[in-house]
Amino acid sequence: MKRLTQLLKSFIKWKPSMKVVAALALALLVVMLLPLFRLAMYAVPWYDDYMFGSAARTGMELAGNGWGAIQGAVECVRTEWYAWQGTYTSIFFMALMPGIWGEDKYFLGPIFILLLVLTAIFILVKVLVKDVLRADTASCIVLQVVTSATVIMFMHSSQAGIYWYNAGFHYVGMHSICILFVSTMICLLKAERRTATLLFLVLSMLGALMTAGGNFVTALQGGLLLLGIGVLGFWFYRKRALLLLPALCIYAVGFCRNMTAPGNDKRAQSYIGWGYSPVEAVIRSFLEAFTHIGEFTGLITIAVLVLLVPVIWHMVGKRDFKFKYPELVLLLSFCIYATGFTPSLYSLGHAGLSRTLNAVKITYQLLLILNEVYWLGWLKMRLKQKQYNMPEGAAYWWFYPVVGVGMLIIFAMAPNQAGCYSAYGAYYYIHTGEAYNFYQQYLERVEILKSDESHVVLEPYRYKPYLICVGDLSDNPESEENKAVASWYGKASVIVDYSD
Repeated sequence: MKRLTQLLKSFIKWKPSMKVVAALALALLVVMLLPLFRLAMYAVPWYDDYMFGSAARTGMELAGNGWGAIQGAVECVRTEWYAWQGTYTSIFFMALMPGIWGEDKYFLGPIFILLLVLTAIFILVKVLVKDVLRADTASCIVLQVVTSATVIMFMHSSQAGIYWYNAGFHYVGMHSICILFVSTMICLLKAERRTATLLFLVLSMLGALMTAGGNFVTALQGGLLLLGIGVLGFWFYRKRALLLLPALCIYAVGFCRNMTAPGNDKRAQSYIGWGYSPVEAVIRSFLEAFTHIGEFTGLITIAVLVLLVPVIWHMVGKRDFKFKYPELVLLLSFCIYATGFTPSLYSLGHAGLSRTLNAVKITYQLLLILNEVYWLGWLKMRLKQKQYNMPEGAAYWWFYPVVGVGMLIIFAMAPNQAGCYSAYGAYYYIHTGEAYNFYQQYLERVEILKSDESHVVLEPYRYKPYLICVGDLSDNPESEENKAVASWYGKASVIVDYSD
């Protein structure tokens, strides 16, 4: 009996190594991603996909090769810069939406966005955890997995962020490029070899050019982060921070070209009287930031932060990183997060559309986890200075299933599980057959649209899975979405008959 009691105590106090935790985390991430990638096979183009993609498709048809698509995309950038807005990087990639190579290739867009987000977050976490904090590889992997899963699983609108290519790349895709740009700047400051320095120098200039031409949220936050990293770089690395000057100059030029595009004025005329003055927009940005904290966090995010505590505690405090001024880090983080609301408040008079809030929420989530790491690191350093005995290593094995059960309870309480959790939503629409049936309806439409009929009348969608059905055409042939489809397929008019 005594031996059994000892075995039971040993079992309860067993701590899995961080390598085991990392392996399990990777396995869970793969399980989560599978339905998301599978649902991408049923994604279909919508509205702006046709409008921006038409120039690239025309260029490809005229040239007879893929280079023509690139030329068409460049022409689209030039046209939109004068006619609508100056976001040259976004427009270039939106013009190259995969549907220009055929309706059956559109799924490549959502897959590309998912891979881009994963790559960007994995690289950023690796740079911060391994290169800056000098932490162990297993802890880094856990943080990479949890951070990327948090961003993807709890995306404000997975529909607009992943499965609608145009909106997804414009915000989530460009924000991922900004994350890669930030990672490159940090690597440039820390590079020791000449070859690595030259490589990161070139990548930083390319990243500056691309990020400055993104949506206004990404472009504004990217510029602020560039300035912030430049100041920190000068403080810690002195003359080496001068290596950021080429990127800073390129960013300044690109940002100005983006903001001063003639098309921005024409676009603004559509929203006259809607927005706030620049000063009002900045002030209200902080109010909106406070308002959205609850919406962007929620119980499930708090559970994730709790889950990370033992991993972060194991990771920090092993090197000479001091974790100074955590209050300042928190304040600056909040300011950067708040700037995500400024462009929409200035131009539209509200916090932003769901696709815009995708980018804002990604910034918030990354800064939230960053601050958790920083504050726990600061706390551990303070306790060490006071010579407190602190537990080390991973958590007891039962910690993870206990938190997991808590997450399941929170999940069960959600009023709209398919809409709140992207992976479950993808699984739900695949499992119920809604995604498949919706896609079959779309293929039937394509067949009719490719027929010889000049005036096309379509039946309305009967199946409308939220994640991949952004909307439907109207019964008005003059509506913009109807005209976009009609132009794409060379029809005089396209309508949906809702009479039945």
